[in-house]
Amino acid sequence: MVHTEDIMKQSKIQFVQRAATGGLALSLMLALCACGANASETSEPVTPVADETPSKDSAADSNTGTTQTADTSETAQTAETSETAQTSETDETQQPSADEEAAADEAAVIISEDPASPVTVTMQTETPYDTRLCLADGTEYYTADYSYPVVSIAGNDAAAQKINDDILANIERIYAGKESNKSDAESFAKEVSVGMPCMDDISYGVQRADDRVISFTVNYYSYAGGAHGYEYWRGAVYDAQTGEKLAFDDLSDDPEAFHTATLAYNQKLAATDSYSERIFSADAITDGTLENVLYGEEDVWYLSDTGLVFVSDTYDLGSYADGAIEFCIPYAESEEMGLKDKYAYEGRMRLPLEERQETSADLNGDGTKETVSFYTEAAPDNTVHLIIGGADYTDTVAQVLPESAFLLLDLVLYDLNTEDDSIELALYCDPEDEQYSEYSFFFRYGKDKSLLYLGKTKGSVAIPLNTFTELLP
Repeated sequence: MVHTEDIMKQSKIQFVQRAATGGLALSLMLALCACGANASETSEPVTPVADETPSKDSAADSNTGTTQTADTSETAQTAETSETAQTSETDETQQPSADEEAAADEAAVIISEDPASPVTVTMQTETPYDTRLCLADGTEYYTADYSYPVVSIAGNDAAAQKINDDILANIERIYAGKESNKSDAESFAKEVSVGMPCMDDISYGVQRADDRVISFTVNYYSYAGGAHGYEYWRGAVYDAQTGEKLAFDDLSDDPEAFHTATLAYNQKLAATDSYSERIFSADAITDGTLENVLYGEEDVWYLSDTGLVFVSDTYDLGSYADGAIEFCIPYAESEEMGLKDKYAYEGRMRLPLEERQETSADLNGDGTKETVSFYTEAAPDNTVHLIIGGADYTDTVAQVLPESAFLLLDLVLYDLNTEDDSIELALYCDPEDEQYSEYSFFFRYGKDKSLLYLGKTKGSVAIPLNTFTELLP
Protein backbone atom coordinates (compact mmCIF):
# COMPACT_ATOMS: atom_id res chain seq x y z
CA MET A 1 0.00 0.00 0.00
CA VAL A 2 1.46 3.33 -0.99
CA HIS A 3 1.17 6.82 0.46
CA THR A 4 0.77 9.99 -1.61
CA GLU A 5 1.99 13.16 0.09
CA ASP A 6 -0.46 15.44 -1.69
CA ILE A 7 -2.66 15.46 -4.77
CA MET A 8 -3.42 18.06 -7.37
CA LYS A 9 -5.61 17.12 -10.29
CA GLN A 10 -3.65 17.75 -13.40
CA SER A 11 -4.25 18.11 -17.11
CA LYS A 12 -1.75 16.73 -19.56
CA ILE A 13 -1.64 15.32 -23.06
CA GLN A 14 1.06 14.00 -25.29
CA PHE A 15 0.53 12.47 -28.67
CA VAL A 16 2.53 11.21 -31.63
CA GLN A 17 0.89 11.92 -34.99
CA ARG A 18 1.74 10.28 -38.30
CA ALA A 19 3.05 12.53 -41.11
CA ALA A 20 3.46 11.53 -44.80
CA THR A 21 6.18 13.57 -46.46
CA GLY A 22 8.67 11.51 -48.53
CA GLY A 23 8.98 8.47 -46.23
CA LEU A 24 6.39 7.92 -43.44
CA ALA A 25 7.42 9.00 -39.93
CA LEU A 26 5.87 9.96 -36.61
CA SER A 27 6.00 13.56 -35.40
CA LEU A 28 5.65 14.43 -31.75
CA MET A 29 3.16 17.01 -30.43
CA LEU A 30 3.05 17.84 -26.73
CA ALA A 31 0.65 20.01 -24.74
CA LEU A 32 1.16 20.09 -20.99
CA CYS A 33 -0.70 21.74 -18.14
CA ALA A 34 0.64 22.16 -14.61
CA CYS A 35 1.81 19.06 -12.77
CA GLY A 36 1.67 18.28 -9.07
CA ALA A 37 4.26 16.79 -6.76
CA ASN A 38 3.58 13.27 -7.97
CA ALA A 39 4.18 13.98 -11.63
CA SER A 40 7.00 11.93 -13.14
CA GLU A 41 10.35 13.55 -13.84
CA THR A 42 11.07 13.64 -17.56
CA SER A 43 14.04 14.78 -19.60
CA GLU A 44 13.19 14.03 -23.22
CA PRO A 45 10.11 13.01 -25.19
CA VAL A 46 9.50 9.55 -26.54
CA THR A 47 11.35 8.77 -29.76
CA PRO A 48 8.90 8.55 -32.69
CA VAL A 49 8.47 5.07 -34.14
CA ALA A 50 9.71 5.04 -37.74
CA ASP A 51 7.60 3.36 -40.41
CA GLU A 52 8.89 1.29 -43.30
CA THR A 53 8.96 2.77 -46.83
CA PRO A 54 5.66 2.04 -48.62
CA SER A 55 5.73 -0.88 -51.03
CA LYS A 56 5.58 -0.26 -54.77
CA ASP A 57 2.66 -2.59 -55.19
CA SER A 58 0.52 -0.68 -52.72
CA ALA A 59 1.52 2.70 -54.14
CA ALA A 60 0.80 1.65 -57.74
CA ASP A 61 -2.82 0.98 -56.83
CA SER A 62 -3.30 4.68 -56.06
CA ASN A 63 -1.93 5.84 -59.46
CA THR A 64 -4.96 7.73 -60.77
CA GLY A 65 -3.58 11.22 -61.30
CA THR A 66 -3.20 11.38 -65.15
CA THR A 67 -5.73 12.83 -67.57
CA GLN A 68 -6.48 10.98 -70.85
CA THR A 69 -6.97 13.09 -74.08
CA ALA A 70 -8.30 12.38 -77.59
CA ASP A 71 -4.84 12.95 -79.17
CA THR A 72 -3.51 9.52 -80.27
CA SER A 73 -0.27 10.70 -81.84
CA GLU A 74 2.97 9.03 -80.88
CA THR A 75 4.20 12.30 -79.37
CA ALA A 76 1.13 12.69 -77.24
CA GLN A 77 1.29 9.06 -76.14
CA THR A 78 4.94 9.48 -75.22
CA ALA A 79 4.19 12.62 -73.26
CA GLU A 80 1.30 10.90 -71.55
CA THR A 81 3.48 7.94 -70.68
CA SER A 82 6.11 10.27 -69.24
CA GLU A 83 3.48 12.16 -67.20
CA THR A 84 2.07 8.89 -65.95
CA ALA A 85 5.47 7.67 -64.91
CA GLN A 86 6.14 10.95 -63.09
CA THR A 87 2.83 10.85 -61.27
CA SER A 88 3.28 7.20 -60.41
CA GLU A 89 6.73 7.87 -59.00
CA THR A 90 5.43 10.77 -56.89
CA ASP A 91 2.48 8.78 -55.55
CA GLU A 92 4.75 5.83 -54.85
CA THR A 93 6.98 8.04 -52.74
CA GLN A 94 4.26 9.83 -50.79
CA GLN A 95 1.37 7.43 -50.30
CA PRO A 96 1.56 4.93 -47.42
CA SER A 97 -0.11 1.57 -47.60
CA ALA A 98 -3.13 0.72 -45.49
CA ASP A 99 -1.02 -1.70 -43.44
CA GLU A 100 1.52 1.03 -42.71
CA GLU A 101 -1.19 3.47 -41.68
CA ALA A 102 -2.53 0.86 -39.26
CA ALA A 103 0.98 0.20 -37.95
CA ALA A 104 1.53 3.92 -37.38
CA ASP A 105 -1.73 4.16 -35.45
CA GLU A 106 -0.74 1.15 -33.34
CA ALA A 107 2.59 2.80 -32.50
CA ALA A 108 1.13 6.22 -31.68
CA VAL A 109 1.43 7.10 -28.00
CA ILE A 110 -1.42 9.16 -26.63
CA ILE A 111 -1.76 10.11 -22.98
CA SER A 112 -5.24 11.53 -22.71
CA GLU A 113 -6.26 14.27 -20.34
CA ASP A 114 -7.44 13.29 -16.88
CA PRO A 115 -10.90 14.52 -15.90
CA ALA A 116 -10.86 17.67 -13.83
CA SER A 117 -11.58 17.38 -10.11
CA PRO A 118 -12.92 20.04 -7.74
CA VAL A 119 -10.98 18.42 -4.88
CA THR A 120 -7.61 19.53 -3.54
CA VAL A 121 -5.89 17.66 -0.71
CA THR A 122 -2.99 19.20 1.19
CA MET A 123 -1.00 17.13 3.67
CA GLN A 124 -0.18 18.69 7.03
CA THR A 125 3.16 17.07 7.83
CA GLU A 126 4.13 19.35 10.73
CA THR A 127 1.32 19.42 13.27
CA PRO A 128 0.74 20.39 16.92
CA TYR A 129 0.51 16.70 17.76
CA ASP A 130 4.10 15.92 16.81
CA THR A 131 6.28 15.09 19.81
CA ARG A 132 10.01 14.65 20.54
CA LEU A 133 11.00 13.66 24.10
CA CYS A 134 14.54 13.21 25.41
CA LEU A 135 16.24 12.08 28.64
CA ALA A 136 18.42 14.45 30.62
CA ASP A 137 21.48 13.30 28.67
CA GLY A 138 19.79 14.21 25.38
CA THR A 139 18.86 10.66 24.38
CA GLU A 140 15.62 10.71 22.39
CA TYR A 141 13.26 8.11 23.80
CA TYR A 142 9.87 8.91 22.27
CA THR A 143 8.60 10.40 19.03
CA ALA A 144 5.13 10.93 17.64
CA ASP A 145 4.35 12.03 14.05
CA TYR A 146 0.73 12.80 13.28
CA SER A 147 0.32 13.95 9.69
CA TYR A 148 -3.13 14.38 8.19
CA PRO A 149 -4.87 15.84 5.11
CA VAL A 150 -6.86 19.03 4.71
CA VAL A 151 -9.52 18.86 2.00
CA SER A 152 -10.82 21.68 -0.19
CA ILE A 153 -13.80 21.22 -2.53
CA ALA A 154 -14.47 23.99 -5.03
CA GLY A 155 -18.02 25.25 -4.56
CA ASN A 156 -18.73 23.02 -1.56
CA ASP A 157 -17.04 24.41 1.53
CA ALA A 158 -19.60 22.80 3.86
CA ALA A 159 -18.77 19.25 2.73
CA ALA A 160 -15.04 19.95 2.93
CA GLN A 161 -15.39 21.31 6.46
CA LYS A 162 -17.33 18.25 7.57
CA ILE A 163 -14.59 15.97 6.22
CA ASN A 164 -11.80 18.01 7.81
CA ASP A 165 -13.60 18.05 11.17
CA ASP A 166 -13.94 14.28 11.11
CA ILE A 167 -10.26 13.77 10.23
CA LEU A 168 -9.11 16.11 12.99
CA ALA A 169 -11.42 14.46 15.53
CA ASN A 170 -9.82 11.12 14.70
CA ILE A 171 -6.31 12.54 15.18
CA GLU A 172 -7.26 14.08 18.53
CA ARG A 173 -8.88 10.84 19.72
CA ILE A 174 -5.81 8.75 18.85
CA TYR A 175 -3.43 11.34 20.30
CA ALA A 176 -5.30 11.37 23.62
CA GLY A 177 -5.24 7.58 23.77
CA LYS A 178 -1.45 7.50 23.34
CA GLU A 179 -0.71 9.84 26.28
CA SER A 180 0.35 6.96 28.57
CA ASN A 181 2.88 5.80 25.98
CA LYS A 182 5.12 8.74 26.81
CA SER A 183 5.70 7.73 30.43
CA ASP A 184 6.05 4.07 29.48
CA ALA A 185 8.70 5.01 26.93
CA GLU A 186 10.63 7.08 29.47
CA SER A 187 10.67 4.21 31.98
CA PHE A 188 11.76 1.80 29.28
CA ALA A 189 14.54 4.14 28.14
CA LYS A 190 15.94 4.50 31.67
CA GLU A 191 16.02 0.74 32.19
CA VAL A 192 17.26 -0.36 28.78
CA SER A 193 19.91 1.04 26.47
CA VAL A 194 17.83 2.66 23.77
CA GLY A 195 18.83 1.89 20.21
CA MET A 196 15.72 3.40 18.67
CA PRO A 197 13.14 5.57 20.40
CA CYS A 198 9.60 4.36 20.95
CA MET A 199 7.21 5.93 18.49
CA ASP A 200 3.64 6.48 17.45
CA ASP A 201 2.87 7.49 13.87
CA ILE A 202 -0.27 8.26 11.92
CA SER A 203 -0.19 8.96 8.20
CA TYR A 204 -2.89 9.29 5.54
CA GLY A 205 -2.69 8.21 1.92
CA VAL A 206 -4.98 9.63 -0.78
CA GLN A 207 -6.65 6.81 -2.72
CA ARG A 208 -9.37 8.68 -4.61
CA ALA A 209 -10.41 12.33 -4.86
CA ASP A 210 -13.14 13.40 -7.27
CA ASP A 211 -16.60 14.96 -7.25
CA ARG A 212 -18.15 11.72 -5.94
CA VAL A 213 -15.75 10.17 -3.44
CA ILE A 214 -12.82 11.32 -1.32
CA SER A 215 -11.04 8.28 0.08
CA PHE A 216 -8.02 7.79 2.31
CA THR A 217 -6.08 4.97 3.87
CA VAL A 218 -4.90 5.63 7.42
CA ASN A 219 -1.74 3.89 8.62
CA TYR A 220 -1.23 3.52 12.37
CA TYR A 221 2.24 2.47 13.53
CA SER A 222 3.60 1.96 17.03
CA TYR A 223 6.98 0.80 18.27
CA ALA A 224 7.56 0.00 21.94
CA GLY A 225 10.81 -1.91 21.74
CA GLY A 226 11.60 -5.35 20.40
CA ALA A 227 12.37 -6.66 16.93
CA HIS A 228 9.77 -4.59 15.12
CA GLY A 229 6.79 -2.34 15.59
CA TYR A 230 3.13 -2.99 14.95
CA GLU A 231 0.99 -1.33 12.28
CA TYR A 232 -2.54 -1.57 11.04
CA TRP A 233 -4.61 0.08 8.33
CA ARG A 234 -8.05 1.61 8.14
CA GLY A 235 -10.02 3.29 5.41
CA ALA A 236 -11.68 6.70 5.66
CA VAL A 237 -14.15 7.20 2.79
CA TYR A 238 -16.35 10.28 2.37
CA ASP A 239 -19.20 11.31 0.11
CA ALA A 240 -17.76 14.32 -1.74
CA GLN A 241 -21.19 15.93 -2.11
CA THR A 242 -22.30 15.74 1.52
CA GLY A 243 -19.04 15.28 3.44
CA GLU A 244 -20.53 12.31 5.30
CA LYS A 245 -18.22 9.44 6.18
CA LEU A 246 -19.44 6.27 4.47
CA ALA A 247 -20.06 2.92 6.12
CA PHE A 248 -19.88 -0.28 4.09
CA ASP A 249 -23.67 -0.60 4.09
CA ASP A 250 -23.90 2.83 2.43
CA LEU A 251 -22.29 1.53 -0.74
CA SER A 252 -25.32 -0.41 -1.99
CA ASP A 253 -29.10 -0.23 -1.90
CA ASP A 254 -29.05 -3.93 -0.93
CA PRO A 255 -26.25 -4.21 1.66
CA GLU A 256 -26.87 -7.89 2.41
CA ALA A 257 -26.66 -8.97 -1.23
CA PHE A 258 -23.62 -6.73 -1.73
CA HIS A 259 -21.92 -8.34 1.27
CA THR A 260 -22.60 -11.82 -0.12
CA ALA A 261 -21.38 -11.00 -3.62
CA THR A 262 -18.20 -9.24 -2.52
CA LEU A 263 -17.38 -12.01 -0.04
CA ALA A 264 -17.69 -14.64 -2.79
CA TYR A 265 -15.32 -12.62 -4.98
CA ASN A 266 -12.80 -12.22 -2.15
CA GLN A 267 -12.94 -15.93 -1.35
CA LYS A 268 -12.25 -16.77 -4.99
CA LEU A 269 -9.36 -14.31 -5.01
CA ALA A 270 -7.94 -15.75 -1.78
CA ALA A 271 -7.86 -19.23 -3.35
CA THR A 272 -5.53 -18.13 -6.16
CA ASP A 273 -1.82 -18.92 -5.96
CA SER A 274 -0.72 -15.34 -5.27
CA TYR A 275 -2.93 -15.17 -2.17
CA SER A 276 -3.03 -18.74 -0.87
CA GLU A 277 0.74 -18.83 -0.44
CA ARG A 278 0.48 -15.90 1.99
CA ILE A 279 -2.58 -17.02 3.95
CA PHE A 280 -1.95 -19.18 7.03
CA SER A 281 -4.48 -21.86 6.13
CA ALA A 282 -6.75 -22.70 3.20
CA ASP A 283 -9.48 -23.38 5.76
CA ALA A 284 -9.45 -19.67 6.68
CA ILE A 285 -11.02 -18.91 3.31
CA THR A 286 -14.25 -20.79 3.98
CA ASP A 287 -14.45 -21.35 7.76
CA GLY A 288 -15.50 -17.78 8.51
CA THR A 289 -12.02 -16.39 9.27
CA LEU A 290 -11.72 -14.45 6.03
CA GLU A 291 -15.22 -13.05 6.38
CA ASN A 292 -14.60 -11.99 9.97
CA VAL A 293 -11.33 -10.26 9.08
CA LEU A 294 -12.68 -8.34 6.06
CA TYR A 295 -16.21 -7.59 7.32
CA GLY A 296 -16.11 -7.96 11.11
CA GLU A 297 -14.65 -4.52 11.84
CA GLU A 298 -15.48 -1.06 10.55
CA ASP A 299 -13.33 0.76 8.03
CA VAL A 300 -11.23 -2.20 6.84
CA TRP A 301 -12.10 -1.21 3.27
CA TYR A 302 -11.78 1.83 1.04
CA LEU A 303 -12.54 3.01 -2.50
CA SER A 304 -9.51 3.70 -4.67
CA ASP A 305 -9.06 4.72 -8.29
CA THR A 306 -8.84 0.97 -8.94
CA GLY A 307 -11.89 -0.45 -7.17
CA LEU A 308 -13.30 -1.53 -3.81
CA VAL A 309 -10.37 -2.63 -1.65
CA PHE A 310 -10.45 -4.68 1.57
CA VAL A 311 -7.39 -4.83 3.85
CA SER A 312 -6.27 -7.70 6.05
CA ASP A 313 -3.79 -6.42 8.64
CA THR A 314 -0.54 -8.14 9.52
CA TYR A 315 -1.12 -11.41 11.40
CA ASP A 316 -4.86 -11.45 10.60
CA LEU A 317 -4.49 -13.85 7.69
CA GLY A 318 -0.74 -14.09 7.13
CA SER A 319 2.65 -13.63 8.72
CA TYR A 320 4.48 -10.42 9.59
CA ALA A 321 6.69 -10.89 6.53
CA ASP A 322 3.60 -10.93 4.29
CA GLY A 323 2.33 -7.70 5.80
CA ALA A 324 -1.10 -6.30 5.02
CA ILE A 325 -2.94 -8.22 2.31
CA GLU A 326 -5.26 -6.30 0.01
CA PHE A 327 -8.27 -7.73 -1.81
CA CYS A 328 -9.35 -5.52 -4.71
CA ILE A 329 -12.66 -5.81 -6.53
CA PRO A 330 -12.42 -3.72 -9.74
CA TYR A 331 -15.23 -1.25 -10.34
CA ALA A 332 -16.50 -3.21 -13.35
CA GLU A 333 -17.30 -6.12 -11.01
CA SER A 334 -18.38 -4.16 -7.92
CA GLU A 335 -20.86 -2.15 -9.98
CA GLU A 336 -22.45 -5.38 -11.21
CA MET A 337 -22.66 -6.49 -7.57
CA GLY A 338 -24.70 -3.42 -6.64
CA LEU A 339 -22.30 -0.56 -5.96
CA LYS A 340 -24.35 2.63 -6.18
CA ASP A 341 -23.92 4.65 -9.35
CA LYS A 342 -23.15 7.74 -7.27
CA TYR A 343 -19.94 6.09 -6.07
CA ALA A 344 -18.87 4.59 -9.41
CA TYR A 345 -15.51 5.69 -10.79
CA GLU A 346 -15.32 7.46 -14.15
CA GLY A 347 -11.59 8.11 -14.31
CA ARG A 348 -8.79 6.33 -16.09
CA MET A 349 -8.59 2.55 -15.68
CA ARG A 350 -5.67 1.51 -13.46
CA LEU A 351 -5.60 -2.08 -12.24
CA PRO A 352 -2.49 -3.41 -10.42
CA LEU A 353 -2.13 -7.19 -10.40
CA GLU A 354 -0.56 -9.45 -7.83
CA GLU A 355 2.17 -11.77 -9.07
CA ARG A 356 0.62 -14.94 -10.56
CA GLN A 357 -2.82 -13.36 -10.30
CA GLU A 358 -4.72 -13.87 -13.54
CA THR A 359 -7.26 -11.35 -14.78
CA SER A 360 -9.17 -10.81 -18.01
CA ALA A 361 -9.50 -7.65 -20.10
CA ASP A 362 -9.97 -6.69 -23.72
CA LEU A 363 -6.50 -5.23 -24.26
CA ASN A 364 -6.61 -4.59 -28.00
CA GLY A 365 -10.23 -3.62 -28.56
CA ASP A 366 -11.15 -6.64 -30.68
CA GLY A 367 -14.15 -7.49 -28.50
CA THR A 368 -12.49 -10.51 -26.86
CA LYS A 369 -10.98 -10.52 -23.38
CA GLU A 370 -7.42 -11.77 -22.98
CA THR A 371 -6.09 -13.39 -19.80
CA VAL A 372 -3.13 -11.53 -18.28
CA SER A 373 -0.66 -12.49 -15.56
CA PHE A 374 3.02 -12.25 -14.71
CA TYR A 375 5.64 -13.83 -12.52
CA THR A 376 9.38 -13.54 -11.91
CA GLU A 377 11.79 -16.45 -11.74
CA ALA A 378 13.84 -16.71 -8.59
CA ALA A 379 17.33 -15.18 -8.36
CA PRO A 380 19.83 -15.17 -9.93
CA ASP A 381 17.91 -15.19 -13.22
CA ASN A 382 15.08 -12.85 -12.22
CA THR A 383 13.46 -13.42 -15.59
CA VAL A 384 10.13 -11.63 -15.93
CA HIS A 385 7.37 -13.63 -17.60
CA LEU A 386 4.44 -11.62 -19.00
CA ILE A 387 1.65 -14.01 -20.05
CA ILE A 388 -1.09 -12.75 -22.36
CA GLY A 389 -3.67 -15.12 -23.78
CA GLY A 390 -1.48 -18.07 -22.84
CA ALA A 391 1.56 -16.74 -24.74
CA ASP A 392 4.76 -15.76 -22.91
CA TYR A 393 6.27 -12.44 -24.00
CA THR A 394 9.45 -12.85 -21.96
CA ASP A 395 11.76 -12.01 -24.87
CA THR A 396 10.01 -8.71 -25.63
CA VAL A 397 10.09 -7.68 -21.98
CA ALA A 398 13.74 -8.71 -21.55
CA GLN A 399 14.82 -6.36 -24.35
CA VAL A 400 13.50 -3.39 -22.39
CA LEU A 401 13.96 -3.99 -18.66
CA PRO A 402 17.40 -3.33 -17.11
CA GLU A 403 19.62 -6.31 -16.41
CA SER A 404 19.33 -6.08 -12.66
CA ALA A 405 17.73 -7.91 -9.77
CA PHE A 406 14.38 -6.40 -8.83
CA LEU A 407 13.42 -5.38 -5.34
CA LEU A 408 9.89 -4.62 -6.52
CA LEU A 409 7.92 -5.50 -9.63
CA ASP A 410 4.33 -4.60 -10.41
CA LEU A 411 2.15 -5.20 -13.43
CA VAL A 412 -0.57 -2.62 -13.99
CA LEU A 413 -3.30 -2.51 -16.62
CA TYR A 414 -3.29 1.18 -17.43
CA ASP A 415 -5.43 2.98 -20.00
CA LEU A 416 -3.12 5.61 -21.50
CA ASN A 417 -5.78 7.01 -23.80
CA THR A 418 -9.35 6.80 -22.57
CA GLU A 419 -10.62 7.74 -26.05
CA ASP A 420 -9.29 4.66 -27.87
CA ASP A 421 -10.21 0.98 -27.50
CA SER A 422 -6.91 -0.37 -26.16
CA ILE A 423 -5.68 -0.88 -22.60
CA GLU A 424 -1.92 -0.73 -22.13
CA LEU A 425 0.24 -2.74 -19.74
CA ALA A 426 2.86 -1.15 -17.49
CA LEU A 427 5.63 -3.08 -15.74
CA TYR A 428 7.08 -1.15 -12.84
CA CYS A 429 10.47 -2.18 -11.51
CA ASP A 430 12.68 -0.90 -8.71
CA PRO A 431 16.15 -2.22 -9.59
CA GLU A 432 18.52 -3.27 -6.87
CA ASP A 433 21.40 -1.73 -8.80
CA GLU A 434 21.65 1.98 -7.96
CA GLN A 435 22.77 2.85 -11.48
CA TYR A 436 19.19 2.25 -12.62
CA SER A 437 16.21 4.43 -11.75
CA GLU A 438 12.69 3.33 -10.93
CA TYR A 439 10.63 3.19 -14.11
CA SER A 440 7.28 2.00 -15.41
CA PHE A 441 7.66 0.40 -18.85
CA PHE A 442 4.62 0.57 -21.13
CA PHE A 443 3.53 -2.01 -23.70
CA ARG A 444 0.59 -2.32 -26.08
CA TYR A 445 -0.93 -5.61 -27.15
CA GLY A 446 -1.91 -5.44 -30.82
CA LYS A 447 -4.77 -7.04 -32.69
CA ASP A 448 -2.15 -9.26 -34.37
CA LYS A 449 -1.17 -10.53 -30.88
CA SER A 450 2.17 -8.70 -31.00
CA LEU A 451 3.53 -6.82 -27.97
CA LEU A 452 4.85 -3.34 -28.77
CA TYR A 453 7.06 -1.37 -26.40
CA LEU A 454 5.83 2.24 -26.17
CA GLY A 455 8.22 3.92 -23.73
CA LYS A 456 8.76 4.42 -20.02
CA THR A 457 8.11 6.94 -17.28
CA LYS A 458 9.89 7.51 -13.98
CA GLY A 459 8.05 6.32 -10.91
CA SER A 460 5.24 3.83 -10.51
CA VAL A 461 1.82 3.92 -12.11
CA ALA A 462 0.80 1.46 -9.38
CA ILE A 463 0.56 4.41 -6.96
CA PRO A 464 -3.02 5.64 -6.64
CA LEU A 465 -3.65 8.87 -8.55
CA ASN A 466 0.00 9.08 -9.62
CA THR A 467 0.22 10.95 -12.90
CA PHE A 468 2.85 11.64 -15.55
CA THR A 469 3.19 13.84 -18.58
CA GLU A 470 5.04 11.86 -21.23
CA LEU A 471 6.88 8.68 -22.07
CA LEU A 472 10.63 8.46 -22.51
CA PRO A 473 12.26 6.09 -25.01
